[in-house]
Amino acid sequence: MMLEVRKIGEVKSRFKEPGDPYEMRQYESEIIIETEFVDGLYKIEDYKHLQIIFHFHQSVGYKLIGPRRYGPERGVFASRSPKRPSPIAVTTVELIERKDNVLRVKGLDAIDGTPVLDSKPYSHEIDKNKVERSI
Repeated sequence: MMLEVRKIGEVKSRFKEPGDPYEMRQYESEIIIETEFVDGLYKIEDYKHLQIIFHFHQSVGYKLIGPRRYGPERGVFASRSPKRPSPIAVTTVELIERKDNVLRVKGLDAIDGTPVLDSKPYSHEIDKNKVERSI
């Protein structure tokens, strides 16, 4: 099986080291999209929220069960820990502004220099937790 993941951009943030994600989400940051992918941003301004997929590039190692920042031990797949077998993250952010290849966002808990792997518009209808069935 071949797995190909490409960096489409990079985070520009005031945070240089990993820290409290709740604090990090209080500030604005920028996502600088590589010029070869700028056309992929066409009409992104139509959305108020985006899901940003990024790589925990400074994360080293993982434990399948371990302590968490808050609360009891949990399995890695039942946590938001950056220490994962595949160190990727997904965070929903508010899109404040787009200028050319720069997305100014609020709510991103990624440090400066973090590789961005993808961006998708948040859709309440697609992303909501409740599955409705019609009879």
